[in-house]
Amino acid sequence: MFKKIKYLGIILLLGVFFLIFRQSTVEAVDQSRTEEFFAGAFPAQVTSATSTDFIIYIGNSLNGVTDPVKSAYFLVSGVYTGAGSLELKIDDDAATAKTFDLPSVTSATAFEFLYKDDSGKINPTSAGEYAYTLNFNPSGVTISGLSARVEITYRFAEVACPDGTADNEKTKHQDFFVTAFTQQVSAATSAPFIFYIGDNLAGVTSTIKSLYFKVSGVYTGAGSLELKIDDDAATAKTFDLPSVTSATAFEFLYRDDSGKINPASAGEYAYTLNFNPSGVVISGLSAKLSETHRYKPPACGGAYPAFGDLTSAVFDTTGEAGGPAYNSIMWQGTLGNGTEGKVNFRLATSDSESGPWADSDFYGGSTCASGDWFTAGPDTPIELGCFTRFNNKRYFKYKIRVCSSADCATMGSFTPQINEVVVSWSP
Repeated sequence: MFKKIKYLGIILLLGVFFLIFRQSTVEAVDQSRTEEFFAGAFPAQVTSATSTDFIIYIGNSLNGVTDPVKSAYFLVSGVYTGAGSLELKIDDDAATAKTFDLPSVTSATAFEFLYKDDSGKINPTSAGEYAYTLNFNPSGVTISGLSARVEITYRFAEVACPDGTADNEKTKHQDFFVTAFTQQVSAATSAPFIFYIGDNLAGVTSTIKSLYFKVSGVYTGAGSLELKIDDDAATAKTFDLPSVTSATAFEFLYRDDSGKINPASAGEYAYTLNFNPSGVVISGLSAKLSETHRYKPPACGGAYPAFGDLTSAVFDTTGEAGGPAYNSIMWQGTLGNGTEGKVNFRLATSDSESGPWADSDFYGGSTCASGDWFTAGPDTPIELGCFTRFNNKRYFKYKIRVCSSADCATMGSFTPQINEVVVSWSP
């Protein structure tokens, strides 16, 4: 015989369950964000004209946005000796040139200043990568640890869903604490740290758009500071620290050009930053990691959770002590948008109305295991099998998992709708 169990309530219940997780699909009209990118760092001393190539990346849609760049400037830092100036240009364009005076000093002196090109050389009009060259021309000075990073704040087009479509919201900037030594450092030491990516990187090529360490402290002596990641010689860079007669502050940017830190999926990544000072004593040695990465946002409208679970009431099959043989289970309804999503079942049976009905008592799939599921499309009976688990037990409950995506792991744009559940059993 057939026991037909109408389950009309699940449509409303799951609808409410999913709608709790829906978010607004409208954002503010004016949207802006600030991105930071590594521009360059010179471990060796700089005394003459040199340059560094760098890339900025715009991941947002700029369609229909006039005057998108609201601020673009460079933070330039280092330690210098002598008296003179430092000229900066972009792409060796005279229209972008600015010259900063550096007054005469009797010992190495740290500096940091902001350089902005008023000609608007950096002015992207659409999403994508943009390559530039930053030119340095010191005169009368010797600069150690010359470093630069660029910060750009831009306005972008509003998006149709919270995280954007494939053309929007693809970059994120993050800072991580690496270390700070309270004691003076004069010999090789290291600092373990964790780097975390929480975004979906599946299908994203060239994930990391900018990644560097900002290293700072106060030193005495004359020598250098070598930096490495995971004690890997391929990542090593040595920064000169000129002789000083009194404690002198420094700050420089260290980037590993070998790409040691290059995650391909979300998760935690453990690394060690190695410090090896030579000829100098450093107080307050500190480091932080700054990175900008591209990620894959969920599909627009994909506001449904990956899955929702619901457990049925207890059903009495025979009304007497001997239980039936359980044949199949079937659901009637539709998959999301006609084809999307999945519906899974597990079954539990018992000689008693009170169970046990723990999660571990529900079984499914070809393995008849508590962690497995029966799966089928609508109007397709699923043979239960698992006879030793189910048969000859009077009472049963089922657990249903409704997934908005086929893998039951990622958020989907549509949800299946279940109208009825039909269980077939024989006395």
